[in-house]
Amino acid sequence: MQLLIPRILGSAAGHMAYSGYLGYFIGLSALKPRKRWPILGVGYFSASALHALWNASGAVSVLLLALVGVLSYAFLVAAILKARALSPNREQNFATRIFFEK
Repeated sequence: MQLLIPRILGSAAGHMAYSGYLGYFIGLSALKPRKRWPILGVGYFSASALHALWNASGAVSVLLLALVGVLSYAFLVAAILKARALSPNREQNFATRIFFEK
């Protein structure tokens, strides 16, 4: 149980990171339809490479497993920040506005 619970939690969080990262590439391919297939290919293979690295690092060491987890979330955060910058309707999106009260 001591190994199972952290592994399940890490696995669920990791799958969210891989899916979100691939989702960025799906959205990017919608913005750039002429380059759709290369963009989707890069997104799919890079997300699956992170997932494979996660699976392989579990057998090596817990420290490497944590490093791959942090790397996966770093990729996700970078994709989110880039997607916010690329968004064609960011000005109309209420979720990206910052309000300061006076």
